[in-house]
Amino acid sequence: MKDSFRKIKTLDETINFVYLDESGDLGFSKGSSKYFVISFIAMDSKTNLMLDRKIKTIRQKRRLKRNVEIKASNSSNSLRVNVLCEICSLPIKIYSITVNKQGVYESLREGTNILYNYMTNLILVPYVEQEKIDNICIIADLRINRIYRGMRFGNYLKYKIFYEKGLRNKKLDIKYLDSFSSNALQAVDYVAFGFFRKYERGQNKYYEILKERIIEDKNLYFSSETKEADPGGN
Repeated sequence: MKDSFRKIKTLDETINFVYLDESGDLGFSKGSSKYFVISFIAMDSKTNLMLDRKIKTIRQKRRLKRNVEIKASNSSNSLRVNVLCEICSLPIKIYSITVNKQGVYESLREGTNILYNYMTNLILVPYVEQEKIDNICIIADLRINRIYRGMRFGNYLKYKIFYEKGLRNKKLDIKYLDSFSSNALQAVDYVAFGFFRKYERGQNKYYEILKERIIEDKNLYFSSETKEADPGGN
């Protein structure tokens, strides 16, 4: 794990880095969240190193313990604002997709990874398709590689990009890290949290910080008039 993380932090100007995280839950019970968010931040290798340093600096200035992962849901308002402002001071791109779970078809409720994969297909695959850089490294939390039904996250992405889109010239490296070991994964957790708070609770203060860096803020199943056709399985 440490070797993989060390490679991610090397300066290679040909690589575009994507960090992916989510906020909310994929349950459909009475106590579940109304919305579920998947967000990612994209940047070049230089910005990737700068982001890592910024999160380290925040930790040092606030005297946060090294063995404690910072998470938006457990943070004070002051820390959330601090982290988001530092993230948005860098030339990053922010993409996000939010699903209104009330409109989700039954075929997408059968396994949590099915809906997750479907959402990433709508937001992440178009990014890879349109991005001019051919060497892309996608870093996600270890937990999303668990499989319940259908294809694993990485296999699904590669199938969509290499076979359905025919982008065999793209070099796609997908890594799974424990968010504890990645400052950038901890940073994107705050980004996803900002979108979630906007939709779940109607709180816009974190979203307003992100706004200038947002490239896409996609909504899924927000109204019956805009529903897409049932995609069926995985």
